[in-house]
Amino acid sequence: LYECGCRASAKNPCQPTRVCMVIGKPFADACLEINPDKTQRATPEEALKVLREEEARGHMHTAWFKDVNLGRFYAICNCCKCCCAGLQAMNEFGFRMISPSGYSARLEEDKYKSCGECAKACPFGAITFEDKKVHFSYEKCMGCGICTSTCERHAWSLVLDAEKGIPMDVSKIPVQKKEAVAT
Repeated sequence: LYECGCRASAKNPCQPTRVCMVIGKPFADACLEINPDKTQRATPEEALKVLREEEARGHMHTAWFKDVNLGRFYAICNCCKCCCAGLQAMNEFGFRMISPSGYSARLEEDKYKSCGECAKACPFGAITFEDKKVHFSYEKCMGCGICTSTCERHAWSLVLDAEKGIPMDVSKIPVQKKEAVAT
């Protein structure tokens, strides 16, 4: 686990700040060596706990790839829309920093109670709320699932969407037993 650079540079960052993860060698060892005061080794169970806690806070998980030829990701960031530089670059300046997940959000209107919490939580502005009506922008939706975890009535769900790409199947990413510890 390491301190999120985006949160660390924000004036009033979301807490906690040590929520990003570097996975496997040589990346995890390098982080521990270079920044031992901002990094800690974590078991898979501890890493999953951080992921669950961040999702409960309405934060989005993003996987980062070092090199296409490497064939795997090296980091998981837990992004919040108020601190994340990547989300801000994407939303404010149109820089495509994040790829769609391969899913799209779907609303079951009969379950929706018009509270607007999903619109407040959506990191991409795909959901807006005006005059007690919800509006959804398919084009802006990246399939992150924040709307599904925010909605108390479970009115939002994610559906596979071929137009949004093929979802990453983490079970098919080769992992060596020694590298299964997150940092």
